[in-house]
Amino acid sequence: MPMTHPPLADELSFVESLSKLFAVALGILYLLGFLVVASYLSRYGVSSFSVLHLQYLIAGIWVLAPPVVHSSLTYAARRFDERASPEIQGKFNWRRFLISLVSQGLPSVFVILLLLIPNVFGSMTWGMGIRLFLFYLGIVNCAQVFWISSHADPKQETWLINRGHAAPFYLALLFMIVISYAVWFSVRIYPLIPFSLGGGRPLTVVFIEGEKKMPDEIERANTSAKRSVPYKLLISTDRYYIVMSPSPKERSIEVSRDSVAGIVVLE
Repeated sequence: MPMTHPPLADELSFVESLSKLFAVALGILYLLGFLVVASYLSRYGVSSFSVLHLQYLIAGIWVLAPPVVHSSLTYAARRFDERASPEIQGKFNWRRFLISLVSQGLPSVFVILLLLIPNVFGSMTWGMGIRLFLFYLGIVNCAQVFWISSHADPKQETWLINRGHAAPFYLALLFMIVISYAVWFSVRIYPLIPFSLGGGRPLTVVFIEGEKKMPDEIERANTSAKRSVPYKLLISTDRYYIVMSPSPKERSIEVSRDSVAGIVVLE
């Protein structure tokens, strides 16, 4: 019997649906990333509209990727356990025990990899860890209940699980939790992520004087030096370097790229 292929229209419909899903996911990551970067830089009086758009996307990935990947790995591990070695009543299933031990360790390995990022684990406190766990729990559980409610069978709907009022409520609650988590993330976690990985941990830099004199706001290492004292680099754009101000009455200093010959990144 000859093999049949799905109609071209079905394939195009699938590609179109996948493209829309990708566009929505990209938009969500971009908006969350903008919120994180804007909240972080606003603490130093810096407008985030001049920041490269790629940084918004990276920040959004840092916000949502850990809970999404962790929950996906946990779900996949649970499903694998059920299919690979079904439970046997009244008998200890060594095969299931070993498979569960290995598969359930995948999410833990992912968390350990995140904690191996330099200085992140050392800077975390128990309070931050507990709040992070509660946010993850709220996001994952709320998303699951929303999905169940939005796909509930009309004949089996209850006041807690239904498409009419429960699904919109859970969606609104999920939105509020994610926004709250993003703002908290911008203050507590984002500054711990290295600059090289798209995070907000400032680099320590020294400005090098060129033919032009460095701005008066930049303090020299000494009166005759062609280098500045070390500064914490908040952000770099195509026109400016923005650094933390050492003065307690100032929040940041904006240095034009044209006013310095270059910078040296310190350890």
